[in-house]
Amino acid sequence: MKDDPEYANGRIEKMKNKLGVDYDILLAGSTNELSKARALPMLNSIKSYPTTIFLDKAHKVRKIHTGFSGPGTGLYYDKYVEEFELIIEKLLAE
Repeated sequence: MKDDPEYANGRIEKMKNKLGVDYDILLAGSTNELSKARALPMLNSIKSYPTTIFLDKAHKVRKIHTGFSGPGTGLYYDKYVEEFELIIEKLLAE
């Protein structure tokens, strides 16, 4: 069943293994407001999925990005990738 957390976590692990991701990915649950508030109580709101929260080495929130522009969006995707790479490189260099 697609709304089953075990199924979703299995898919996340499969994706992490395929992409070589070695950091945590949080499954915050459904788009239900209460579910989001319980999973991420430190945020005022979740505007859209996916929501990416960039943390520095001290675990301080440095940037929050909402949404996704896939390869089919052309220049929007290129900008999306460039912005992600820049923030990651900056945080790793600190």
